[in-house]
Formats: sequence, structure tokens, C-alpha cells
Amino acid sequence: MAEQIILNTDLYDNLLTERKGDYTAKPRITGTLYNTDIAARIVGARTEYQHGTILNILDMADSHKVQAIAEGKSVVDGVGQYLVNVQGAFEGEKAQFEPGKHALGITYTMGKLLRETLKLVKVVVNGVAAVGPVINTVTDSTSKAINGQLSSGGALVLGGVNLKIQGDDPSIGVYLTPTTEGAAPMKAPVVIANSPSQVIVQMPTLADGQYTVSLTTQYSGSRNVKEPRTYTFPIILIVGEGGGGDSESPDEI
Repeated sequence: MAEQIILNTDLYDNLLTERKGDYTAKPRITGTLYNTDIAARIVGARTEYQHGTILNILDMADSHKVQAIAEGKSVVDGVGQYLVNVQGAFEGEKAQFEPGKHALGITYTMGKLLRETLKLVKVVVNGVAAVGPVINTVTDSTSKAINGQLSSGGALVLGGVNLKIQGDDPSIGVYLTPTTEGAAPMKAPVVIANSPSQVIVQMPTLADGQYTVSLTTQYSGSRNVKEPRTYTFPIILIVGEGGGGDSESPDEI
């Protein structure tokens, strides 16, 4: 019998309504898994295949899926269905695709296996979250991409709650950290705007790759807390080729 999956969530004030006591729940994101981690999980299930063999198959599957999607094919797996889409307006019948004006994105529809699994998840609501910084959106001011592409050295706009960078601890600030193991966080050198609901910083020079963004502050409304609090945005962000923009539909990623 499969082990019960438990998803822990916390309650946050619903910013879309002024009604007192109205909250939204957010899952606790407890980590990020890559193909090597998935391969390790499969090995842990006592398969006869070696970790390296499984990892190689997963990587090859990713490569072929990506190529098929880019060719305009619909790709369906246990996670979902993926279709390429074109974003941006075209003016006139002879208009052509312009990279600076248009972009390719992905439309995602949840797959049956994932849909059926989510029905079996036990959701635990742990009450109102401790008051601290929460990043809801990350916007790259250069490309206007939301929760996706980053531009090295450009301005980064963080939207959320209790974000104001405040306090005397040397750790406070906004950090971008490569997702590679052991990589050191890089602190944003300049704070352009600083308020509880929005922080704008200048990003450091970033090499192409994948990054997480985090914010550390002692701000807590009327007074600073003694120990700094850190919030790490759960979505991986991309610098350089391979990044995607935001979506106009909840079914797009």
C-alpha cells in the first residue's frame, strides 16, 4: 500500500479582500528535485537498474520531449500535456515573428496520474503563518517577465508582504543563488525602492543559468525582530537562454 502523501500548508492574509479573517493557504515548498534526485528515488524503490542508467534515460527523455514540443507536437506524460504557444500581437496579415516583440511559451494541462494523485493527498493546515517576508511575484524590469526570466545586472521587482529591507544585521538584503550545489549567494548591490509591499533592487552580474531569489530582513511592522527572517521564492528563475516569461493563463507555464 502506497504511503500517505501529506502536504503542509500555512494561512496568509487574502490581499484580494478587506474582510477580516479571510485567508489563503500556501503549501510549504520543502525542496527542489532534479533528475538525479528522481533517479535516486527510483533506485530507492529497489529497482534492478543503476542510478546512472536511470539518470541517463531521464535526461534523454527530457531532451526528446523538449525537441518534440519545439517542433509543435503535443507531448503527454504522467505529469501533463505540453503544447507550444505564441505570445504577442501580430499587426497585419503579413506580419512575421519578431523575437523582441513575440515569444514562445508553453501551455500545460495537468495529466491524469498527477490529477488522481492530488485527490489522495492529505492537506494539513497549520494555522496562520508566522509574520515574516513573503515574496509573491518576481518581475524582471528589463524583459517584463514575471516569475521566469532574469536579466543580468538589471532591476528586479519583488512584490509581496513584509518585504521591507530593514535592520542592522549584516545578512539583510536580497540574494540570488545559483542552483548548482555549493554555490554562494550573491547579494544585490543596490536597493532602488524599499517598502513592505514592494522591493526593487539592482541585480549583480549573473552568468547564464538557474537561480533562486531570497530576501532577508528584520522588518516586522512597528518594530524590528531580533533575528533576521528569510523567505526564498520557490520558483527557479533563469538567466540567459532557456528561460520563459509569465503566463496569461493558470494553465500555462
